[in-house]
Amino acid sequence: MINIKIILINSRKEILLLHREDKPGIDVPNKWSFVGGALDEGETPEEGIIRETKEEIDYDVKNIILFKVYDDPGIQRYVFVGIINKKLSELTLTEGDDMNFFTVEDALMMDISKNTKRYIEEYFLSK
Repeated sequence: MINIKIILINSRKEILLLHREDKPGIDVPNKWSFVGGALDEGETPEEGIIRETKEEIDYDVKNIILFKVYDDPGIQRYVFVGIINKKLSELTLTEGDDMNFFTVEDALMMDISKNTKRYIEEYFLSK
């Protein structure tokens, strides 16, 4: 299985997080997480994260870079980084029940998924 996520950063160096709904059958319910999901058949990870970003927040992300690939037991995780140049009011949330921009420090104090925490710490705090 392949999972894809993107760290979207705005001009104030804040990151966009989505709050996952608290319902059965979804991965990490009731937690804050990055935009992302699973690949559709025949997609590359790059194509998948572009599609997921459009589907989840109606944003056409461009100029993404691959940050890291994690080979976890039973799953391969691709984490991308991209710039988001829209205000929250210009985005349309279609998955989850909330979204917002947060500083890295604030995000790390929130109820985030363990992988979201790992990606934040490794991308921002290891530099």
